[in-house]
Amino acid sequence: MAKTSPASDQADKLRKIVRSLREKSGSIMDRAVQKSINRARLIAVTSGKGGVGKTSITVNLAIQLCRSGHRVVIIDGDLGLANVEVILGMVPRYSMYDLLNSKLDLSDVLIEGPAGIKFISGGTGIVELANLGRQEFDRILCSMAALDNYADFILVDTGAGISSGVTGFLLAAREVILVTTPEPTSITDAYAVLKVISQNNANCSVRLILNMVEGPREAEDVLGRLNTAAERFLGTGIKSLGYLVRDPAVGRATKMQTPFMVAFPNCAAARGIGRIAGRILDNTEYHMESEGVKDFLTRIYRSLITP
Repeated sequence: MAKTSPASDQADKLRKIVRSLREKSGSIMDRAVQKSINRARLIAVTSGKGGVGKTSITVNLAIQLCRSGHRVVIIDGDLGLANVEVILGMVPRYSMYDLLNSKLDLSDVLIEGPAGIKFISGGTGIVELANLGRQEFDRILCSMAALDNYADFILVDTGAGISSGVTGFLLAAREVILVTTPEPTSITDAYAVLKVISQNNANCSVRLILNMVEGPREAEDVLGRLNTAAERFLGTGIKSLGYLVRDPAVGRATKMQTPFMVAFPNCAAARGIGRIAGRILDNTEYHMESEGVKDFLTRIYRSLITP
């Protein structure tokens, strides 16, 4: 049997090392490419009227998603109020307005909150997009697009109602959570929001969260009434993500300026948020490919500059 020479053995070992390095390099490149095309799942959270707990739900849902192992960024899109800051008990130094009007980077306006969530104060920053030239907008877009690598979920807390400052978000989003309570005015206003979306954003998936209900029977009743009206007059229904019962722990946490998921993690409302987060993660009702923050902001920009 022929013996291999030491030089041949060494050459063979070298070829194996090179082949192994190429395989590892290819695997690393594949992961890098995959990371570069990641797009966060962007969800706008809205309501027909104020006072229904929309912002509280946004913040506490973000915390639960983080606890489930996901990276979450909240963008405060309420142009009139800074309720996210109040609930978190935080006073950010910078907002999106500063990102647009100075040379700050995204990292300068991205604040860390409880349980690892990240938060951007919106201020009037979104509306200011309309005043940007294309070159400046592209700079902001490039900076904000990095959020897709910061986050698996981006929750946009919009204002309430159907003013132009709110509908800009709703018509740009591909996924919307609509929050309402059992109060008749809240249900009526929620229907008005659903009507605007159904008539102007056909590609949007809208789902309902019922807040401050007495129990499952009342939640089913409200959902049934909304569905009846929507199917009759809009030709579409609305599916529910779940409900939160009226819980005194929520009010106590608000006074403490601490999210109830942190202050009272075992309260009834916290358990409801856990169930809702589970349904979002199961993704059984949302099948469209995530488009990320870049596409979202581009659609808003186009809507703002179009007469």
